Amino acid sequence: MNQKKEIQDGIIIEASLIRKLDKVWYLDCEGDKEYFPKSQCNFDVEKRELEVPLWLLKQKFPNESF
Repeated sequence: MNQKKEIQDGIIIEASLIRKLDKVWYLDCEGDKEYFPKSQCNFDVEKRELEVPLWLLKQKFPNESF
């Protein structure tokens, strides 16, 4: 069972799993491949949805507006 973490100001984006590591997911987010820490995010493999805090999303994709 996946435990959900509390995420303040979270945003859900579409993502595909490339690789699952101990502390991070390596995901393909519409062609952009990035690592996301499991401690900060929720990822649903079946729905292909990543819930990520806004601050982290801005850090990973600085040229995008959210």
